[in-house]
Amino acid sequence: MTKKQTLEQQIQQYWNIAQLCKTNKQKITFFNENQEAFKLDPDVVEDAKNEYWEQQGMDDDDIEEFEESALLGDGYPDEYKVFAFDFLITSSKAYSTMTTSSLEEIVGLISPEKLQEKLDNEGISYSGSEAEDEVMLILERRAKKKGLNFSEDVLEAATKNALQEMRDWIDDNYEIT
Repeated sequence: MTKKQTLEQQIQQYWNIAQLCKTNKQKITFFNENQEAFKLDPDVVEDAKNEYWEQQGMDDDDIEEFEESALLGDGYPDEYKVFAFDFLITSSKAYSTMTTSSLEEIVGLISPEKLQEKLDNEGISYSGSEAEDEVMLILERRAKKKGLNFSEDVLEAATKNALQEMRDWIDDNYEIT
């Protein structure tokens, strides 16, 4: 994260990355790798800890041990990392204005049939990096034209999904003789 980025740009970048986190393991990894994302709204960080402590029924000694453990390098427990992700990224004020286009929305910008037609017209095989590059370019152009907000990771995932949907569509609609 460069210092030249505005707060809004930082929030948008972290938001885009966070949208890829679906499992608890991914949320824990996000927490570990993107500490700054959790510090952009300091008031909410304290609210998250207080809420977690209350839900866990922690007393003052437990809280002291929790904080001491984090400060001494053991870090926060994984359970807290998932809680903090859900509390801060999903529902905090800093991230509340963020919206991102879902994979499905981007994939839906072109039908599998139309995608096959475009690749056929270009003489591109349905697998390999050339197909991925072409599909990514098609999706990127269409998404930008519609004013959709997306990260490069989302675009890459959408590209893979669109290609798979096209292959599935071909399997369902063409008999092999």
